[in-house]
Amino acid sequence: MESIKQFELLEDLHPEGQAQAVLLKWNGNSYVRTQEKIELHDSVRNHGDRGDRGYCFFSSESNRWESLSGLYQQVSDREF
Repeated sequence: MESIKQFELLEDLHPEGQAQAVLLKWNGNSYVRTQEKIELHDSVRNHGDRGDRGYCFFSSESNRWESLSGLYQQVSDREF
């Protein structure tokens, strides 16, 4: 199984489209941007706006970065 990575969109991603993104890395306190830019492909009909974060993997079958989930802004309206 390929390694799952977190990303941040650098531009809007439309369903079944592609967009530039940057991979994120844990710095001990939070996930921060790296210098590694990727072209992210959506094959599961997700979408996202610039700045949204999600999960992706590099597919050995398609030989490209593919989105998994989390492309839409995650906002919780529940009170805990």
